[in-house]
Amino acid sequence: MVVFRVLGWLLLAMAVAAVVHDGLAWSTEGTFRLLGLGDLWSHLDVRSLNGAQNAVQGFLSVSLWNWLVRPLLMIPSLLAFLVLGLVFLWLGARAGRSVETGLFVGSRPPRRRRSRGL
Repeated sequence: MVVFRVLGWLLLAMAVAAVVHDGLAWSTEGTFRLLGLGDLWSHLDVRSLNGAQNAVQGFLSVSLWNWLVRPLLMIPSLLAFLVLGLVFLWLGARAGRSVETGLFVGSRPPRRRRSRGL
């Protein structure tokens, strides 16, 4: 499906952006450190991260935050975006197998041209 392929390419573009960010941080700071998902979220909007933490700890469980969500937020964003992007591209390619499609073309069969007769 086209939606999976678009999401896959978008996630791969985000992985490239994460590589550029990590490379620029490495060149300025002198130490190589991969940006985690939690760090990325806190750079974008720290209030929503704190709100999500308060909601999970208040309504669900403190141990759920400590044992599941926090380790997920420590995954490097490059790895997460790269793996998810490739999975979405693979799913998008599998969904349209019955019709021959390219990577950028939708799953709709090609239109037939009218012949002009004589």
